[in-house]
Amino acid sequence: MKTIRCFIPSALACFITSLLFASSPAPELTADASSGHGGGAKKGADVHEDGKPAFDPHRIVIVEPKRELDPELASEQVLRYYEAAITEWKGGEVEFAERYFAAALGVPTEVPEKELVLSKMGELYREAGMFPKSAAIFERLATEFPDSRRLPEVYMDLGNIYREMGAQELAISRYYKVLNSSLNVSFDQLEKYRQVSLNAKLAIAETHKEREEYQESYRLYEALFRLELRPVERLRVHYRMCYLLYELSNYQRAVSHLKHFLDEYPESPHNPELRYLLAKSYEHLNRKPEALREVVNILQSQTNMEAGYVSDADYWKRRTGNELANEFYENGDFRSALTIYQALARYSAAPAWRWPAIHQIGLCFERLGLPEKAKLAYEEILDPEDAQLVADVNLGENLRSLKEMAQWRLEHLNWEDDLVARLQLLKAQ
Repeated sequence: MKTIRCFIPSALACFITSLLFASSPAPELTADASSGHGGGAKKGADVHEDGKPAFDPHRIVIVEPKRELDPELASEQVLRYYEAAITEWKGGEVEFAERYFAAALGVPTEVPEKELVLSKMGELYREAGMFPKSAAIFERLATEFPDSRRLPEVYMDLGNIYREMGAQELAISRYYKVLNSSLNVSFDQLEKYRQVSLNAKLAIAETHKEREEYQESYRLYEALFRLELRPVERLRVHYRMCYLLYELSNYQRAVSHLKHFLDEYPESPHNPELRYLLAKSYEHLNRKPEALREVVNILQSQTNMEAGYVSDADYWKRRTGNELANEFYENGDFRSALTIYQALARYSAAPAWRWPAIHQIGLCFERLGLPEKAKLAYEEILDPEDAQLVADVNLGENLRSLKEMAQWRLEHLNWEDDLVARLQLLKAQ
């Protein structure tokens, strides 16, 4: 008589296999009967006439669960699979690495080394941009090892992953779990997890900002500002408070905070953006002289070449100057607009920066009744000092169009002058 054994896999191995890995189909169980009963046995030998299964005394099935290994032996086995998985991952064989990780987690004994396996898996998936798998692994680690010393960091990783995936509500909930789990850390971990908790608080405030929940974000940053922070953290919190006050249209308080920040951190890379917000706040408060002064100061200020944010500073300077100058122009304040356009033209000799400003200078002079000065502006575009460097073949479509507009304005002004001269001549006759 042949004995048939089937094994029931552990729930742990089944879970990770179904979650992460393509499992092989279970082998089909077949019975070879000893008394001439083979795989093609008739139905009558297997069931009663009423359709119920019949008991076959010649067929014995023994079900055996997996036997747990000695813990020390299990730990060694888990670590061997773990090291093999890391080697395969580093070699670019992710599929084989996953199989070794699955084998490590499928060892039928619960040992602490499995926490290390889960932690490394989550880390590798996250670094590879495989965020859903990374989140699943970290969630499993938090569930199966609720007393882990890693728990605050695990929840922090989960928050960052969910935030990266756009699941902001889940991110916020995991950041709060960082705070809760940090309450239970041992004394020797207090300093380390003080920083982790602070990072979680900053992340919660920032995530609310990303959700455009500015009031709640400002409330959280304001609470953080009262804490004892390192200089770099205080700068970051204060910067966000300035930004949020502007977004909340609280321009009076925004001006106060912005001026304080700019005085306290004169070399901050955030300054070009914050000076833009300051100028815009002055404008919203109808304090045009201060807005004009701030824009001119922005354009006249020197960019810190060693700070590595020259292009960012240029962006904010151009945006500040153009927006404010255009608004002054549209509102009929041509002198204020002219002051800003002149500062823009002096800031850079690059045609892409300078020519649009000069064209606007010409329009301002026209509106102010100074056509001769307007002509000089248009002629500067048509016949620049560095004409050889800015030949038409080197210009983009926008700059070529700008030259055509300048030519048209110049011809129009010359036509007006000619018309006035002829009218004067007719009047004299």
